[in-house]
Amino acid sequence: MDYVIATDSTCDLPKTLLREMQVQSLDMMYFVNDIGYGKDDANQLEFHEFYDAMRNGARTSTSMINEQTAREFLTDLLAQGKDVLYLSFASVLSGTYENFKRVAEELNAANTNKVYVVDSKCASGGEGLFVTLVAEKCKSGLTFDEACKYADEIRDRVIHYFVVDDLKYLARGGRLSKGSAFFGNLLNIKPVLHVDELGRLVPIKKVVGRKKSLVALIDKISERYNKESETIYITHGDCFDDAKFVADAITEKFGLLVKIMPLGFVIGSHSGPGTVALFFTGDSRTEK
Repeated sequence: MDYVIATDSTCDLPKTLLREMQVQSLDMMYFVNDIGYGKDDANQLEFHEFYDAMRNGARTSTSMINEQTAREFLTDLLAQGKDVLYLSFASVLSGTYENFKRVAEELNAANTNKVYVVDSKCASGGEGLFVTLVAEKCKSGLTFDEACKYADEIRDRVIHYFVVDDLKYLARGGRLSKGSAFFGNLLNIKPVLHVDELGRLVPIKKVVGRKKSLVALIDKISERYNKESETIYITHGDCFDDAKFVADAITEKFGLLVKIMPLGFVIGSHSGPGTVALFFTGDSRTEK
């Protein structure tokens, strides 16, 4: 291809898969008790270590990719003499997209090769599925302009559903009031959330009990899956058995294979251990 596809680490795809798809990725920073991680592969916590720290009360936060880092990353890619298609983390969840957009405008004015930045309106495995769909489609020989157009079109058909085990993490991030989180946990209420057409994390249903919340994810396949792509992802916040329960049920009920991946630390910082998230293609993100 005469262009490069790039994204950020919030796509939660394994580095090996990104390399196979020839997708470049830039890490976002996360913090545990004010100590920063994520600048490079050597500066990472182990998966269980991170979520155990959260369970033990560690303070976690994240940082968007700043303009300087975005400029250095895109400049290096442009130096290959190719255009760049950058698939960004949802703009409503991070300022990363706006920073890349500003830097792209600056670089486009000074370079023959161009950068096109897409607001994925996705998170975690949803962003990962979006990246996968674009990368696979581009293998068919799309031009740069065609690839940009396809990315803009397909993002709105990437469906996201999340369930969490402890509401306090959503409350800490301002996505739920502390009072609602307290009484919700007390009553064992487990909300089902989705990412809407703007990229916002929105609660759509309340169920009582962990098992029912996982079953609610499975039910969404029969309600919303449109078979446009056979790729289905699940990410989990250190709760593999729950993720496997959902994946096995989807395979048994619908004959679909599901890839289970760890929930990255940037998204996990805000949703917490016990998160299970399901991603697939549907007709639109509008919840019926």
